[in-house]
Amino acid sequence: MSEKEMENIVKDYLKDVKKALPDWLKDKKEHKEILADLEEHIWQKAEELSDIGQPTEDSVQLAIAHMGTPKSIAKEYKRRGTPKVYITKEMWSLYKKVLIIVFSVIIGISIFSQLISIIFENVAIDEIADNIIMGIQNGIFASFAIITIIFVVLSMEGYFPEDFRSKKEIKKEKRQREVTYERGLPYRPEAEKKVKPFIKPAGEIIGGLVVIGIGFFLLIQPIPGLTNLIDPEFLLLVRLGSLFLIAEGALDLSRGLIGNRQPETHRVIHIITIIVKLTSVSIAVLIMSRPEIFPIIVTDEPTNSFVNIGIATDFYGLFRGIAALVIFIIILSTLEDFIKIYKLDKYKIKV
Repeated sequence: MSEKEMENIVKDYLKDVKKALPDWLKDKKEHKEILADLEEHIWQKAEELSDIGQPTEDSVQLAIAHMGTPKSIAKEYKRRGTPKVYITKEMWSLYKKVLIIVFSVIIGISIFSQLISIIFENVAIDEIADNIIMGIQNGIFASFAIITIIFVVLSMEGYFPEDFRSKKEIKKEKRQREVTYERGLPYRPEAEKKVKPFIKPAGEIIGGLVVIGIGFFLLIQPIPGLTNLIDPEFLLLVRLGSLFLIAEGALDLSRGLIGNRQPETHRVIHIITIIVKLTSVSIAVLIMSRPEIFPIIVTDEPTNSFVNIGIATDFYGLFRGIAALVIFIIILSTLEDFIKIYKLDKYKIKV
């Protein structure tokens, strides 16, 4: 067999190896060096196995067999992560973040879509509640299955979170490394990040206490002269809403008391806060669907006493629009918690 034919055998083998290698390796162009080293080893081994001191067809075939199948070679590079169930430990944190974000978006979209139905289609509140629950259940189940499958596949392929970083970020880090080396200093990425506190504890404590106080005021409703004029259904919704206020204030207070410690605990509190905020939207939806129970308290001039005149039917549309805006603001406010969760990964505070 000619040298050209032997080279073709090696090239076909290397082509099969390249196909089997994980994508993260090919994305970084590192596979070229791997294939070059593998080719060199093949020719060296073929020369060792040859009876005449130079590669032959049989020795090349034996050398390739000695290297292993393309799948077995690729498997070594796919064993990159630390096993944790079916998703590697390195990908687990990113997996949880994606689930939280997607679940929150599904809840927000489900609630917002039903708000549109209330405003423009006059759908019954019972039907709205059923639609919200069904939409959330179906969306969460489907997204959980899809996201889990994706991360299992990524883990099996040996992906790490840093493999998804942009070329610009990698180039910037490389430049920072070069600068530190030029200065004769060891390169530590975490040392370049400005250490700053998670929160201002005093602000969180004061804010939490204020919110808790407002929540208890609405829950107790200590002014019977006014509450007796208000529709009982509205008072019940106000009391339910006050529980969410108290819960949110308690979460803020707990973060303030913890201070700049235990970042994982802060992350959990933010997740609970997101759930509380999105769940509290249901109270606003119920109030928005019943504008006739919203109180408008004025003074009756002849008797000089308070009376509840309610909202005129002509203003129902305006009321629903304002309520929808408030709900939208609540949903947007959850983004702040997402941002804080993201920032916790950057902080390296140890106290």
